[in-house]
This record gives sequence, structure tokens and C-alpha cells, in this order.
Amino acid sequence: MKSNKQSYAVILVLLIFIAVYFAFFPAFYSSSDEHHNIANALLIQKGLIAEKDPTNVCNAGLYTSNGYVYGQYIGRALFLIPFTWFGLSAVILSSLIIHLVNFALLLLILNKMKVDKVFALPYLFYPVIFWQSRAIYADILVLTAFLGAFYFLLSEKRKCLVVSGLFMGLAMLSRYDAALGIGAILAALLLKDRKRFLFVLSGFLPVFFAIFLFNNFAYGSVVATGYGDSGLSLLYSTIFGAQPISILFYIAFLLLLYPLMLASPYLAKRFPFKLEFAFFSLAYIFLAARYNPFHFELSLLTLPLRMRYALPLAGMLLIPYAVFLQEIIEKYKAKRGIILGAYWIAIAVLFIGSTFAAYVHSNFLKERKEVFEILYEKTPEDALIIGSSDDCMYFLNGFFPKRRYLNVDLNQGLAGNPQGLSIEQFIDSKTYVIDLEYSSRFGRQDMRYQTIANERAKIKEFIEKNKEGLELVYDENKKFYLRIYKILR
Repeated sequence: MKSNKQSYAVILVLLIFIAVYFAFFPAFYSSSDEHHNIANALLIQKGLIAEKDPTNVCNAGLYTSNGYVYGQYIGRALFLIPFTWFGLSAVILSSLIIHLVNFALLLLILNKMKVDKVFALPYLFYPVIFWQSRAIYADILVLTAFLGAFYFLLSEKRKCLVVSGLFMGLAMLSRYDAALGIGAILAALLLKDRKRFLFVLSGFLPVFFAIFLFNNFAYGSVVATGYGDSGLSLLYSTIFGAQPISILFYIAFLLLLYPLMLASPYLAKRFPFKLEFAFFSLAYIFLAARYNPFHFELSLLTLPLRMRYALPLAGMLLIPYAVFLQEIIEKYKAKRGIILGAYWIAIAVLFIGSTFAAYVHSNFLKERKEVFEILYEKTPEDALIIGSSDDCMYFLNGFFPKRRYLNVDLNQGLAGNPQGLSIEQFIDSKTYVIDLEYSSRFGRQDMRYQTIANERAKIKEFIEKNKEGLELVYDENKKFYLRIYKILR
């Protein structure tokens, strides 16, 4: 009976979560990184991994003999392929499917560890809910693979250990820097049980070598990446590039967001994977700390960016955290009702807070969608759009109506512009220039905004230089700042 009540409670909260998601369904995506994942999915369906047409490229990370290559890792794009057949809403919906798969995996893990299902519920509020405005990032798929790996790692069967290693390989396929977390788990297994280590390694290595072969084909070297940096340089920057202030931020955040979550593997007496989680936590904190979280202003919109690289760690920590919460209940049996009551109050508070966060993210993305609609309304089919920074995110030929695009800074847009191209050689009678700034960036002074402002200053210089030959066709400066000019030819 108790198990049935728990199941009903979990199902009810899950249904409410899904209802909130659809009530504030993301209208668009928010970054060029997400654009790259969709673009890679479209290229793969053509048997390609690079784009040869420079006017169909969005801030490429690398140029090879195959063409311009995007920096995003290939795993998320592979997952997206079937969703691209049904349009943008289906692509965005893929994030909800990943979230639900992760939640199901967490329930399976807790069931195997004989932990009450209700302690999986915190996952629905963090790290998931903050991700609604970053729906097509790869990090949440990395968590899927790690959860799958951990589920099979719980088994003593050899074939399950091999499958665990296979899932670790899929984590690396989604983001190469997951290799640091994988290495941490493998190192712990090597110290604890060499036989288990060898079986897990045997599952991981085929995917590992397949990634090397793919790198050689797509990027020109077995250790290259689409970012133009080698995997070895990424490893070096992780080990030696972590900033002390960032390390302290992530430690504090993971300790406080859910009280003592970071410490839960060591506080939970019956959790047998303390060494694995110690190494894994250390690896991911250093990985995340390569990026200064204080480059962004503090808000619900920037929180996903602050926690992006630590997301797999946060999700995995919910496993020992659930064990820790159950041990508290068992230790204080006489106060079980009070403790569970407090837990459900906390879930209710999280639900209210996450609903507000979903509302904020939804409004943020509606602005992106409105900009998208204006750009396509005010420019004709096959127009050439000249923009700056990440304006290219609105253009995906083969997915959206055809538009050509060039970044006014060809070095930024075309991986350093190794072909020595110039804007002038592409300008024709259907060329437009866009000058854009989002309302969420009005008045900001953080370091990240300054970087974007410097990028956008180049389009203002271009407009000033060519003002005699420009015709203003659209002007909006209340909801956001957007001017569209037509080049007169």
C-alpha cells in the first residue's frame, strides 16, 4: 500500500511538471550552440559533417577539406535527427523526452538501491527546470548516458558492466569533455576492483576508438574537435585552467541548492560508491571551473549558463542524495510524519519556484521567436543577411525558409576565414543588414555582455561606413532593438 501511494504521488507530481512544461512551452531556442546541434543533424542526414557554402554557416569552429565545421559535439545531433523531420517544436520537445528518460533512469536506480521513489522528485526541479531556455544543449544528454552507466554499474553481471562502459562512451560522444568524468570513474574502479574495471573498460573502448576515427574523418586528426582545439588542449585547460573563485562557486552552489547534496555520497552510510563520486565530483568541478560564472549577471536566465558544465554532476548527485534522505527518515522514525511533511512542503515550494522560472524563460524565448518572425517577414526568399555576434542562429536552410547569411566579421563567422573571402564579393540586390540587441541585455555591464557588445559594434561600424547606400526597412526599439536595412544596388 505504501509503495502504491508513493507511485501515485510521483505520477501526480510528474504530470504536473509535464503540464507546466507545455503551459510554458519554449517558443524558440536561445543560442547559436543550439543552432549548431540542429545544423549538424541536418548535415548528417545528407551524409555530411561540414558545410561548403560560406553563406550557409553560423560561426563555424573549424575549416577542413570537407568545408566549415561546427564546434558542437556530434552526439546531441544524432539524437535530434528523427525530431528534425517534424519541425522546430518537435526538436524542442526532444529535451522533455530526455528529461523524462533521465527521471525514469533515476527511478530505476533508486528502485535497485531500495530507496523510496519520492526521493527522485527533486530531479524535476533541478537541474531540469532551469534548462527550459536552453532546450537543445548537449549537457542533459551527457547526464542520460551517465545515469545509464550507473544503472548497469550496480549489477555484478559481466555483460551489464560492459553495457555500463558503453553508456560511458555515449556520454563522451555527446560531449568530449565528459571523458574527464569517465576517467574519474574508471580510476576509482581500478583502485577498488580491477576485474570490474576491465569489463567496464571493454564496453567503453569501442566507442572511444570510434570517436577517434570520426575525429580523423571530420576534423582532420584523431585528437581534433570541431572547436578547432585538440582534445588534449581541452584536457590541459581543464586541469590547469580552473579558477579558484569558480571552484568555490560550484562547491557552494552544489552544497546549498539542495542542502548538503555535494556531501551526500559521504554522509549516506549505505552508499557504496563514495570513491567513484569523490573522483567524479572533483573532475566535474574542475571541468566547470574553467569558465568564470561571474562573466554573467545573476538572474534566472543566466543560471543555466552558470551551471551548464556542472549539470551532469548535479544530476548524478541526486542518487546519493536520495539515499541520504531515506537514511534520515529511517534514523528518526518517530518523526517520520513531520520530516515527510517538511519534504512535501519543500517540493511544493520548488514547484512554485520552478513554475515562475518556466514563465521567465518562456517570455525570454518569445522575444527570440518574434525576432525570427520579423526577419523572415521583412526579407525575401534567398536574401543575403549580414549580421553580427550570434544573429546567424535564426538561419537554417533546409529547416527554415531559405536565407543566406554572413557575419560582418568573417573571421568570427568562418573559422578565421582561411579562404580570404570578403563581404563585398557576396553583396547583391537582395542583401540586407540587421542591427539587433535583445531587451534582456539592455543596461547590462557584465563581462559576457561586453564581449557581445564588442561583436555587435562591428555591424554598427559597417552601417556607418555604408549609410549612403542603405535603406531602413524596419525599426523597433521598444520591446527590443532591431533595425533592418536593405543595401541599394
